[in-house]
Amino acid sequence: MKSNSKELEKFLRKRKQAIKNPAKYQSVFERNQTDILSYIDKGCMGFDYPENERLPFLPWEEFTSELAIPTDYYEMSAQTALIQQDRLCSDTLAHSLGYAYLSCVISYFKQQRFVTRFDREHDGGVSPDSVFYLAIAVILKQPEYASHIFRLFEVGYARHWVNRSNSHIGDLVILLFDAVNGSKSMTPIVDGFAYTDIVANWNTENEELLTAYLTRLCDDQVAQVAAPPSKDFFEFNNMNWQFTPYAALMLLALRAQHGLPNPDFSHPGFGNVTQLLPDSPVAPAEDELLSQLLTRIRAQGFDEETALQA
Repeated sequence: MKSNSKELEKFLRKRKQAIKNPAKYQSVFERNQTDILSYIDKGCMGFDYPENERLPFLPWEEFTSELAIPTDYYEMSAQTALIQQDRLCSDTLAHSLGYAYLSCVISYFKQQRFVTRFDREHDGGVSPDSVFYLAIAVILKQPEYASHIFRLFEVGYARHWVNRSNSHIGDLVILLFDAVNGSKSMTPIVDGFAYTDIVANWNTENEELLTAYLTRLCDDQVAQVAAPPSKDFFEFNNMNWQFTPYAALMLLALRAQHGLPNPDFSHPGFGNVTQLLPDSPVAPAEDELLSQLLTRIRAQGFDEETALQA
């Protein structure tokens, strides 16, 4: 590992402290469940909806944190299990993906309609940690979910929909997926993109080179998690997304998907990364609350296939 020892020490301290994060977030999660139940019952949020003569707002377009909170809660719960048990809690991560997928589809729909309503792009309207939803779908071997989530970034990345930080890890997730399963024509919007070589050589058969790529991705995540907020790696400044090596796992998962060999790779910040990959596909979980919510918004005109074609 090339990261300095102080960064690694700080990372490991924060990692140990993160075990308590789901408990800290529990009250927020429970209040949000109450808010979702209220929406299911009433069909609207508890505030006045904005008006737009060109294109009226649909009630479910106004979801903001309502879907992000359960996405984050289940992800940080999976993160805690990883810290405690040294294994990827795929079922809990799949629970997170169930909400994350809906969030991405609605985000795409809203971003497209924003231009019609206001004659401009909604720059930075998509949270930077949304790229990890794509990584989760790939890691859990859900190609249809991944391709649908990727639609948000395939269209929105060059249009600056994603609220970027100083990290290039989010760019990597988007551009790597495109290089493997997309149009293979996307280019970085950030100057000095840090991972051009990894995107270009994702399918290398040189194990030493691949190990160097994985080490760099993990080192960079350690450094960014350990960095102070002033460094603006803000997708890693929250209670989640920090301690699962999503970028490295996504690279390994995409290679496995295409029948390429992977090394048995370990890192001092994350343990044995290769062994975290699920052996078989793990379907996104749809709990009773999410099922009821989907029933309600579908009655209000939501259709994912139509939304993704907007």
